[in-house]
Amino acid sequence: MSRLLLYVMLPLLIACTLIASRFVSWDRLKREDPKALQFVVTGTELLGRQTNRDNRSAASAFTRAIEINPKYAEAYIKRGLAYYRLGEYPKAIEDYTQTLSLNRYAADAYYSRGDAQRALGDYQHAITDYTASLEKRWAGFVTWKRAETYLEMGDTQRALVDYGAVIKRKPGAAAYYYRGSAYARMGEDQLTLADLDKAIEIEPVFAEAYLRRGDTYLRLNQPEAAKSDYHKVVQFSTDEIQGWGEEHPTLAPIYFRRASAYQRLGHYDEAHADYEKVIALQPGSKIAQEAMGKLNLELSE
Repeated sequence: MSRLLLYVMLPLLIACTLIASRFVSWDRLKREDPKALQFVVTGTELLGRQTNRDNRSAASAFTRAIEINPKYAEAYIKRGLAYYRLGEYPKAIEDYTQTLSLNRYAADAYYSRGDAQRALGDYQHAITDYTASLEKRWAGFVTWKRAETYLEMGDTQRALVDYGAVIKRKPGAAAYYYRGSAYARMGEDQLTLADLDKAIEIEPVFAEAYLRRGDTYLRLNQPEAAKSDYHKVVQFSTDEIQGWGEEHPTLAPIYFRRASAYQRLGHYDEAHADYEKVIALQPGSKIAQEAMGKLNLELSE
């Protein structure tokens, strides 16, 4: 798995993995209706594949389990994940709320419902649900999600408090990167550099941290330091691309990252080629199309 997925998408990956794989125990297997249980086992296997078609089939399997046992909490929470992945957020919220009404898996159901609320832009209810989850059981990735939601609401100070809490308990590279990114939003360049330095110290090939640090150096009028970091982004991104094979579907964000570094270095042809790769791998990528448009505008001036 790429560094980008490991560090920048870590909260989402952890959350989805937990919901998809959690809750089955031998004692529960012995008590559950065999037919309902089989539908949940089948649905759980389908969730692991993560395609839209499999998520739709998973939702159908969990529905069959619920038809057999309308109080099957595991089926509700996992169907909620299937609906969430399909972008059917109101249905996901209904299933997570039903899970909570059954007094099961409260911490998981609260943060999952928070994810769906956040996807709908209902940040205040998302914060409420993340907080309720953390009151049931502290988890770094839930604290992380709440911090990101605070940032989306423009409440940087509360986001910093949450990132600080994660760092205090689990001082990893990603936590420092995200707090550094929050400082960058505030224009606190020295604090940004301190956190990005720490992230890179912990994980020396953390390309996203180099890209963010390069931008900070550029703002501080240190072009040589910025150039050095951008070259590292190109190097590490190229290594990842070669490791996966150039057409691997997960590579779009890595091509985008490398294109961004090329563009900052003034290597416009290389940047253009990488943006084209992103669009080829993800034809609906608006961010890549916008970046390509800005690059073309730069070239025409």
